[in-house]
Amino acid sequence: MENLELLKKLSFERVAGSKEEYQAAMIIKEEIEKLGLEVEIEPFEIEFPEEVTATFEILEPVAQSFEVTGVGLAGVTEGLEGEFIYIDDLNAISLAKAKGKIALFNGGLTFANYKKIVDAGVLGFITFNGSVYDETTDIDERYLRPKLQELGKLPGVNMSIHDAETLVRLNPQKVKLAVSGKVSTRTSHNLVVTLPGEIEDEVICFSGHYDSVRHSKGVYDNATGSLAILDFLKHFSQTKPKRTLKFLWCGTEERGLVGSTAYVAAHQKEMTQYKLNINLDMLGVVLGKDIASVTGEEAITHYIDFVAKELGFGIQTSTGVYPSDSTPFADGGVPAITFARGAAVGGATIHSKKDVIDFISVESFNKTVDFIIAFAERIISADVFPIPTTMPEKMKDELDKYLLRKTDK
Repeated sequence: MENLELLKKLSFERVAGSKEEYQAAMIIKEEIEKLGLEVEIEPFEIEFPEEVTATFEILEPVAQSFEVTGVGLAGVTEGLEGEFIYIDDLNAISLAKAKGKIALFNGGLTFANYKKIVDAGVLGFITFNGSVYDETTDIDERYLRPKLQELGKLPGVNMSIHDAETLVRLNPQKVKLAVSGKVSTRTSHNLVVTLPGEIEDEVICFSGHYDSVRHSKGVYDNATGSLAILDFLKHFSQTKPKRTLKFLWCGTEERGLVGSTAYVAAHQKEMTQYKLNINLDMLGVVLGKDIASVTGEEAITHYIDFVAKELGFGIQTSTGVYPSDSTPFADGGVPAITFARGAAVGGATIHSKKDVIDFISVESFNKTVDFIIAFAERIISADVFPIPTTMPEKMKDELDKYLLRKTDK
């Protein structure tokens, strides 16, 4: 990245399936075409909550209303009244008291949390977001992902952490929530560029997402990753690569890796030719550290460590399932690495209005990109593919658990 101008162009809210997400895709497309390269646009459909409205109020012992957002793709109700309970820990003791009540609970809408309140028999639920140290909080627009919907569609609302604290202090006896909305279909897009290699049936794919969450300009997460792929494309398009390269910009990552999942499904027959996925998700923060998470054989981490020591680049490697667009590739049997620069404690923040350009530097960005290029060049140009392309059973088990096909007993 030569300067921050292109990053500034992508510095706007780009929610999945929105006209703004499509606008971001067109900005990336324009940059690709400036290189004299063709880009394929692969559309895919997503479920989207439309016209979601919600209200929440205390009925007894005092009347008070709160600003909330309704949980999309979940239950709807014209007006659900019930006894209130605050579950500060979703353990068996607290949940035993929750049946037939409207519950406020700590934590997000994870599968584990939602399953616990469904199994406990709550009527409806309240979540919250934000920090008590922020004067104001943008209330997240939340929704039930497909696996959660399978458990049952309870009506729910989300509020700011400040209002959640007020609610608990008031200790209400009876509350009422109402949620309305509908489900529509929107179109999101993946962008793909192919550089054919001398070895056509060995493919290395660079990926990263370009969408953001609501209330976020999504600079760190993940306009930086999107621009890194452009830098890789500029570099590797100068000469014919030894192996075929794919460059993939994914839509709708923030709603559950939907774009990369759609891509892997659409290209399922070709996946046996894919030998490695290199995914980029959050780069360029000034204060932070570089990491590489490998979903594949442990030997890949050793290869990264070897190159890092050779080049004098500090990076922390690990194996596991990383919550980004690398996961659908790994689930499709393709070893995957997500490179990121994790922010220091108290540093840059994602998924909020705080994700702005102020905390990104060209120098930090380029340092990481240069290392990944050097790492990738060794693999792309090797006479024999230098890292294992198998997926260990332990990693398959982790993928099953992450994708909720299997749960710990």
